[in-house]
Amino acid sequence: MSGKKFICTYFDYNFLPRGLALYYSVKLHHEDFDFYVLPFDSQTYDYLSKLNEPHIKLIPVEEYDAYFQTSRSKFTDNKQYYFTATPNICIYLFEKFPEIDILLYLDADVYVFNSLDPVYEEFGDSCIGFCTHRLHPLINLYAKSYGKYNVGVNLFRNSETGQRCLKEWKDNCDNWFSGQPGYKLNFFSDQIFLDDWLEKYDGAKIIGNIGVNVCHWNAVNYRFRKKGDSFYVNDKPLIIYHFSSLRKEDDYRWNANSIYAFVSIRKVLLEIYRKYIGHIESFGISNRKWEKINHKETFRKRIFHSVMKLFLNEIIIWKS
Repeated sequence: MSGKKFICTYFDYNFLPRGLALYYSVKLHHEDFDFYVLPFDSQTYDYLSKLNEPHIKLIPVEEYDAYFQTSRSKFTDNKQYYFTATPNICIYLFEKFPEIDILLYLDADVYVFNSLDPVYEEFGDSCIGFCTHRLHPLINLYAKSYGKYNVGVNLFRNSETGQRCLKEWKDNCDNWFSGQPGYKLNFFSDQIFLDDWLEKYDGAKIIGNIGVNVCHWNAVNYRFRKKGDSFYVNDKPLIIYHFSSLRKEDDYRWNANSIYAFVSIRKVLLEIYRKYIGHIESFGISNRKWEKINHKETFRKRIFHSVMKLFLNEIIIWKS
């Protein structure tokens, strides 16, 4: 699929290596694209400014805060502030740059392994594109509190429906507060509001390509293979892998947090993780700080993790 691609994301200095890896993974497969970044701190902004990468377009956080009359001080933790930015950055770009027809939002911890063209081809004439978690049924025993859909990969068309969806999503996030009646989670997440999109908006489409938004939480469903230098999910090329919850333990070990999803990191999947870790380590920026969502693990989940560690491996051995 030809045509310029418009992609956006956001991250702070802790996620800078992941954001850089995402950018360069897109650049490896595409030449004509704009990569909009909302850097949440001056360190990240300064670093990206000095790269002189023509595809990177920066949104100063001061301008963003003023545009939406928001600030980090309005929230109890960074995660809440960051989550509200997901619809906001899309609204901002459509309003500032009306020439953008389709906007692809990507979480900063996803990585592009192949051309994004199949994603756009499947999106077609739709107004909104998003992905289900594709969880294995057994995982639903304790993972019902994360909503039906995952916000890591989203597409929006600059249309009446696309903009209405974004503005209503923004209102949902803005009006959330701790202890809000009817809110499904015990922690704030922007993705819970996607649950009714398919029924609510004409032109909403679930991206069905299994090579898109692959993650440890759905990897148990697939067989990973490698042909030459390319990775495959069953018989489909791996396009986007979501390295959510990947955490550096020390200089030699990374934790994929995959046991909860019945996944052992080995063979081809281990190679996929090592490729990504090698890339984010190559920038020489610390990967040690990792901010968890502020919620408690259930007793059942802790027991499950302890038992499954006897059978499955979630640790990637890496020498930095």
